[in-house]
Amino acid sequence: MKTKLIITTFSIGAMLSELINTMLDARHQFMAIAVVVIFDSVFGIAKAFKQGNFETKKALKAVYMLVAFWFLLATTLTIEKGFPFASFLSEAIILPILLFQMISALKNMQLLGLVDGKILNKILSNIDKHKETK
Repeated sequence: MKTKLIITTFSIGAMLSELINTMLDARHQFMAIAVVVIFDSVFGIAKAFKQGNFETKKALKAVYMLVAFWFLLATTLTIEKGFPFASFLSEAIILPILLFQMISALKNMQLLGLVDGKILNKILSNIDKHKETK
């Protein structure tokens, strides 16, 4: 029984150290996700305060999104490490997430009056067209 526990503990430790090593190698990707999510949430919270409809539950959504995106990235990096032919996976999955978060931040900045421009207005109006049609 004691031997089985020691072998199990060492096995879990080896797997966790490999996962941590993979995460440390991709620390810039984790930081990019954190910066974009925090950037979007700061301006989203500022917009909510300006409009007078701040809700703590919606503000905490940024924390949930950050953790979910980090788990998604960790899973993707693990798959890439195990299957070298899937090396495109993190870019294919994470870049759209980063792009949509940046667009959301720009939209919040525009609603706050911090960013103004014809090109931004055109981009945002084209992005939100699906919300107008029902």
